[in-house]
Amino acid sequence: MKDGAHGKKANKPSKGSARLRAGRAEIEVVSLSSHRVADKLVRGGIEVYSVRKTGKNSISVQVARKDCEKVFAILRGSCYNIAEVRERGLALLYKKCLARIGLLIGAALFVLLVAAAQSRVLRIEVVGSGAYYEREVLETLEAAGIVPFSAPPENFHPFTAKILSLPRVTFCEMKCSGGVLTVEVRVSDEAERLSAEPLLSPAGGRVEELVVLRGTPCVQVGDEVEKGQTVVEPFACYGEERTGVLIIARVKISYPVTAFYAGSEEEARAQALLDFGEISLLHAEPAEGGFLLTGRASASAAINL
Repeated sequence: MKDGAHGKKANKPSKGSARLRAGRAEIEVVSLSSHRVADKLVRGGIEVYSVRKTGKNSISVQVARKDCEKVFAILRGSCYNIAEVRERGLALLYKKCLARIGLLIGAALFVLLVAAAQSRVLRIEVVGSGAYYEREVLETLEAAGIVPFSAPPENFHPFTAKILSLPRVTFCEMKCSGGVLTVEVRVSDEAERLSAEPLLSPAGGRVEELVVLRGTPCVQVGDEVEKGQTVVEPFACYGEERTGVLIIARVKISYPVTAFYAGSEEEARAQALLDFGEISLLHAEPAEGGFLLTGRASASAAINL
């Protein structure tokens, strides 16, 4: 027996390991002359990266993975026993990644989904004391193509400016985080109780103006109405669903007036403006002791506007 007892037959790398030509391998050799292994490999043209004594008769050498078969050939037929071959460097990394391929794919998909969520609007929330403007806010965003699963707006200013133009709105801020586009709307007189009543006509006459931001109109501009008639109902229809809402609306009614005033024409006109406010098509005719004035006066009513 040369330099000690014959060892076990050298272990050849598996077919899967043999395909790994990159990286390094750590080979543990057991022999009474283990201290000569490094010199023997160097003389055989093998580049040895490191040598580590692991026991009284064992040594570990690190070589290029592609040189493993050469190492086996050099040590075969001698008293050297190759006890173990371990991958190092890129080869070890590849082996670990291959063993956890499912986990790595899942992690990659999770990262992609998070990135996609950050770049898309998944939900739109309207918060604050002006949250009752939710429908108007959503319509403003939808008109610009900002809907769920769309890209968030690059510039919020055009949207906040439009929302700030709504009645009583004093503050608006928009921000997008985690796929949620949050629109905070605040209104003045936050402590004021909002009316839930329908909007009634303040006078009998013709509807000159009708502004309805929330609620359902019962009449149109140009319709003739009676005093106290409902012009806006406190509900809204979303598809086939009817939902009660707080009205935000204003109506202006014009109606004919005729009145006699004593004194001069100027005095009569001034008194008519005090009595009726805005008057259009005002006509003055002389009458005994004064003037008879005819025209159309206006009366307005509003709820939460």
